[in-house]
Amino acid sequence: MPEPITRVTPALVAQRAPVRPPFSRTEWERALLASRLSPNCKLVGLALAHFAGDVGYIPTGRAHGTRPMGTRVSLPPKAVRACKNILQSSGFFERPSAEDWTGQDCRPITLTLPPERQEPPHTGGQP
Repeated sequence: MPEPITRVTPALVAQRAPVRPPFSRTEWERALLASRLSPNCKLVGLALAHFAGDVGYIPTGRAHGTRPMGTRVSLPPKAVRACKNILQSSGFFERPSAEDWTGQDCRPITLTLPPERQEPPHTGGQP
């Protein structure tokens, strides 16, 4: 007997979409501080969390730009830029790619929790 055909509806798509837990600034800051990132990266991350507030989103604007952020956290712009790139590549935030961004203001930032670190399974052997 053939399997019934299931039609894709918006409700079905919503059910299958991964459920993203609500943003928790406390959890995000805890993950940042527990990370092995440099003190400068943690400082820039905490400043970004300040701008993102309780929702974890920083809209376009100049406040979180490299130079203004450098002034606020007392770091040179080059260090702020490097820290933002490290934070992004470590999974602490997402933003549109620089190549796709056509706006004059800084790209918006969405704070995200990095994926859990995966340990390889233990072989059970003794060292």
